[in-house]
Amino acid sequence: MTQEISDLSKKQLEMEVNRVALKMKSLYHGDAVKVQHFVRVYTLAKSIGELEKLSDEEQENLELAAVVHNVEGDGRIPIIKDVLDSCDVEPDTAMHVCHIVENMDNYEHISTLDHQIFIEARMIVEFKEHNTPTDEIVEFAEKRFITNYGKMFLKRAFDV
Repeated sequence: MTQEISDLSKKQLEMEVNRVALKMKSLYHGDAVKVQHFVRVYTLAKSIGELEKLSDEEQENLELAAVVHNVEGDGRIPIIKDVLDSCDVEPDTAMHVCHIVENMDNYEHISTLDHQIFIEARMIVEFKEHNTPTDEIVEFAEKRFITNYGKMFLKRAFDV
């Protein structure tokens, strides 16, 4: 019975993330670069989160943050909140996802594992997209990467 509940909650999580991703694809209609970016971050974050064995709640937060994170502008958090609300994401989950996104460049105050994994996945993708020099990748990784699988993906992507 417990396995059936877990399988059901994972299916609900996938459906919720898919609804939000579809909404984001509509929001970015015609902007393939933004769509490809969030898909790359989402895919990597999802993999790292699953390998690090996040709880279902943490995995949901991580995946949703990865999908919505590249909304731009001063009003990005209200836009993200509207997207999450329109997809029936629970208010507490939406609040946490907004917190992760709002603090995605604030590396001093990472307090949850889902936030940490999001940062690692995003940075791996951004290093690649921006052709970041190896010495800068190594310097950042030594200070900021803590998960085993984040480090593994970084090493495999850049041979560092």
